[in-house]
Amino acid sequence: MTGYGLAQKDLPMGKVTVEIRSLNHKFLEISLKLPRGFFSLEPKIRDLVKKWVHRGRVDLTMRVDRSSSLVPRYRLEADMDLAEKYIHLLHKLKEKFGLKGEVTLDHITEVREIFPLVEIEEDLGLYWEEIESVTIRSLQVLDDFRRKEGEILQRDLIGRLEEIRKLMEEIKSRAPFVVDAYRERLRARLRVLLEGSDFDELRFYQEVAYFADRSDISEEVIRMESHLRQFESKLREEGPMGRGLDFILQEMNREVNTIGAKANDALIAHKVIEIKGELERVREQVQNIE
Repeated sequence: MTGYGLAQKDLPMGKVTVEIRSLNHKFLEISLKLPRGFFSLEPKIRDLVKKWVHRGRVDLTMRVDRSSSLVPRYRLEADMDLAEKYIHLLHKLKEKFGLKGEVTLDHITEVREIFPLVEIEEDLGLYWEEIESVTIRSLQVLDDFRRKEGEILQRDLIGRLEEIRKLMEEIKSRAPFVVDAYRERLRARLRVLLEGSDFDELRFYQEVAYFADRSDISEEVIRMESHLRQFESKLREEGPMGRGLDFILQEMNREVNTIGAKANDALIAHKVIEIKGELERVREQVQNIE
């Protein structure tokens, strides 16, 4: 399901911002973009995301605004070995070429490499609880966003289930007349073919009985009604349900295909096509559900 979450918190290291976006995806795929030096936290942040999201593509970006940091990022050091070599080299040059003047501190400070700025590595373990809290807050905002979208999807799907139930009722009402229609068509056809010859009534009714048995869709209708109830019940549950709904949809499609194959009736075939269209739209929506 699509969603968006954003949270910020001021920490000694600076203002931490966590931004999360989620997109529809069949499986869970997590992409993390963390500040330099935060990569040791990746497994913990990944585990946090998994507790809140079970399906979809999740892009999490964490930023740190160092301008508000209370912790110094760099310290100035002197490379004593390099300074010693530099001074020694200056003295050698002075002696070799008979140069005047003394080697002073000014000469040393002109060489930047002697005074490097060293980045201070922060102990992120000291701030993990606060980093965790801002990440959880962002996930909560994302979850609220996704829940609102889920409520809209739920209403849409329930409406489609009602339409499928209506079509199934029409199929159920039509089914008893299919055998009657077949019996009359067969009788009329035989009368034309036989043209006054003897009519084997027993053989005729055996053929009708065989057709009735072959075209009986009562079991499929009962199972389809059961699947519709299961689907709606699952839809009202709390927690991840996308995979469960996927499975029920597969069963519903199987029953509808069987009804279309067995019924041997134009009106029922038309209703089956309508149901399959609704089921396809339901399937597209279910792909958006966690």
